[in-house]
Amino acid sequence: SLRAMASPPLEEHVFLVESFELIQQFGKQFQDKLCGADLCMERDHGCQHSCVSIPGSFYCECNPGYRLGADGKTCSPIDACADGRHGCEHQCVSAHGVYSCRCRAGYYLNQDKKTCTMIDYCSFGNHSCQHECVSIPNGHFCRCRSGFTLQADSKSCRANDLCNGVDHGCEFKCVSAEGSYHCICPEGEQLQADGKTCNKCGAGHVDLVMVIDGSKSVRPQNFELVKQFVNRIVDLLDVSPHGTQVGLVQYSSRVRTEFPL
Repeated sequence: SLRAMASPPLEEHVFLVESFELIQQFGKQFQDKLCGADLCMERDHGCQHSCVSIPGSFYCECNPGYRLGADGKTCSPIDACADGRHGCEHQCVSAHGVYSCRCRAGYYLNQDKKTCTMIDYCSFGNHSCQHECVSIPNGHFCRCRSGFTLQADSKSCRANDLCNGVDHGCEFKCVSAEGSYHCICPEGEQLQADGKTCNKCGAGHVDLVMVIDGSKSVRPQNFELVKQFVNRIVDLLDVSPHGTQVGLVQYSSRVRTEFPL
């Protein structure tokens, strides 16, 4: 009757236990044939990574860093950066279920493997900047100190003519220096404490009478030189009723007071 119901091959599907002594042996044979069959070995399981046998069945399993697909067979890598908990300052790179941090160009990864520090290209010592070197991602640039302009070679600096670019306030003349300027006074005058105005050499207050030769032998062009000399002297003096007083006398065949003190 069993052989009529069983499927071939009958020698593997139908067993006869002839005595109680054979029950234990039959039990082991039954378990080996039915319960202990390695279905991963006996059929094309289709698992992309690995197949795990269980009594009477099997299931597919993925390698670490991968998750099993909806079909129960294929595997896809786990994006370890997707949950946002990686803590990378710049970029997170996922591979085989694990992640690593990576810095943008011009930066290097710190020992904590998460934060990034910009590469100091100026510290390499080959920037050749005359004044200052400024590091930026992927390079550097030269910068001049205040009062200077960067030249076409992008390295050297030239002092600005501050006298032309600022309201210097100099009474007589402004002179530019490296990154600054200073005022000067004409010959015979001194710069005041404010560094801008000039005081005249007549600050001592004197009574000055000048006597000039106005005869024909002096000739007109020379007489003009004499008048220019007188003008320059008077311009340097602090002329006032309570300061320096100036008088002028001209002589030729006779003497004439041009103006008194």
